[in-house]
Amino acid sequence: MHRLRFLALLLVLPLLTPTASAQNEQLLDTIVAVVDGEVVLHSEVVFVAQQIAQGQIATDAVYSQALDELVGQKVLLAEAQRDTTIIVEPDQVDQVLDQRLGQLTQQLGSEEALEEAYSRPIAQIRQDFRDEIEKQLLTQQIRDRKMRTVRVTPSEVQEFFDEIPAAELPEVPEIVRVAHIVRLPTPDEEAREAAVAEITAIRDTILTEAATFEDMAQRYSDDPGSRTRGGRIANVSVRDLVPEFGAVASTLEPGAVSQVFETSFGYHVMRLNERRGDMIDVNHVLIQVDDSAVDPAEAIGLLETLRDSLVTQEVPFEALAKRHSEDPFSATQGGYVTDPRTGDRNLQLALLGPQWQATVDTMSVDEVSAPAEVQLLDGTRAWHIVLLQRRTPPHTLDPITDYALLSEYALQEKRQSELVAYIGRLRERVQVMIKSDRYVAPEQRAGTLGGT
Repeated sequence: MHRLRFLALLLVLPLLTPTASAQNEQLLDTIVAVVDGEVVLHSEVVFVAQQIAQGQIATDAVYSQALDELVGQKVLLAEAQRDTTIIVEPDQVDQVLDQRLGQLTQQLGSEEALEEAYSRPIAQIRQDFRDEIEKQLLTQQIRDRKMRTVRVTPSEVQEFFDEIPAAELPEVPEIVRVAHIVRLPTPDEEAREAAVAEITAIRDTILTEAATFEDMAQRYSDDPGSRTRGGRIANVSVRDLVPEFGAVASTLEPGAVSQVFETSFGYHVMRLNERRGDMIDVNHVLIQVDDSAVDPAEAIGLLETLRDSLVTQEVPFEALAKRHSEDPFSATQGGYVTDPRTGDRNLQLALLGPQWQATVDTMSVDEVSAPAEVQLLDGTRAWHIVLLQRRTPPHTLDPITDYALLSEYALQEKRQSELVAYIGRLRERVQVMIKSDRYVAPEQRAGTLGGT
């Protein structure tokens, strides 16, 4: 595949979601491939081919590329099912299933609309998708395990760049380097008291056995990740939880229900189901404090004082950020904001979000902004002051300025190449039958859209 074509696919090819299954049912389907007993349907190939073609007509070459990708997924699945060290727990499936159904419900507007779209109740939709999601997770695990060790050297990054024709170098949007000091607003006391009252009433209802813990979590919990599972969080280490949550879990006996306790997310009540070493299985209910009713005056006042120290007394920004910022992701780094995936400090302004853009758009380099509202990575509502350290206007991809971005592209291409080779080796011991008249062999696709 042409390198620039690969770059484009990285940006626009979406992950398949269960929505595709609903579309498939409306088509007259035929089996176009069988891989170790797993079938690939014509409608599935058409769906993937449409994503690759990006609105253009999907030629036989594109259709064949899509079929190869789906066959590759089935080959990986066959290998994962043979590998006894690759295990997908039911709770993992439930978590992904909840996320997928939550996304679809949000897109369609309600669970009722989702049921109407699929012509079946939500319980049946969940059942229909469980098996497919489990297979996807198995495939993802074996792919991630194989790709985890793939790295690129600086010379490979340069080679990747050199092979892109000069006339086809992509444009990189505006890039900035920023740092910030964050303060959290004081919750409205009435809102806090209301949250405490609600979680206390929920605990009382559970203790009097007027309702089960699971029922109360499904009806009232503000934790979307566990609510549909009755508030259950299973097979998690206490070290991976916020300290307050882990501390309570560590003190409970199996079957016991905790007192109401507070974390940065809100107020909880928890039941410990099982503990094995530092691994726990719990149910919890979360009630968040209504953050629409907060008083930012204290946070804004402190930020204005800190800004004055920065501007008039030239106090180092990093020192004040480490001492005063309440953003756990950046405070220890002196307020420097980085890409959470790569650690790179060069950030595309458009991807920071509208609140950041509204602040940074009016700033000059080395300027410190006035206090402004911002939403943190975990969704927390906060206020911050921003230091704009560097601004790079939109420009043609450059191997020095955009090295981190370029290396990510080069790494993705190398991983894709390694994955194709790995699947090729696996195909030698997996039975694959292609039954499509539209299929064009890879060597016959050279130079066509989607060719390798």
